[in-house]
Amino acid sequence: MRSRLAPLIVAALNVAPVLGHADSDKDFGDYIVHCNAISTQQLLPAVAKQYGIERSAKRGLLNISVESTTATAHTVSADVTATVGDLTGHNKPINVRETSENGDIDYLAEFPLDGSGTYVFTVKVTPASRQQPFVMKCTQDFLAD
Repeated sequence: MRSRLAPLIVAALNVAPVLGHADSDKDFGDYIVHCNAISTQQLLPAVAKQYGIERSAKRGLLNISVESTTATAHTVSADVTATVGDLTGHNKPINVRETSENGDIDYLAEFPLDGSGTYVFTVKVTPASRQQPFVMKCTQDFLAD
């Protein structure tokens, strides 16, 4: 089961398709990591307000969730870090914060959109049951207005 914020982000994409969006899933056996990136301008105002996110064409939002694939599949808590970079390999860390609603856990990270181009996200996820992180990359092309 994906987190509750992911459908809100998908709904935002259907309402205000200004920029592209990334939607990546990676299976790590007992866990699946979901990664989505959009412009914060695409969020519905009520959703942005609920999560304390500034809506702007110059801000992006990375949404990460970690799903357990056990019989009682659900999102789980983990240590999550992320960087955002470009295709040349210039990366900078972005602040990731955990949110929880009705038992579903998401990790949100806002980042600056400095213009059109491909943004590369490196996400490291360490669930409580693991010592070594899972690492995944997802990319997203953004178009400046």
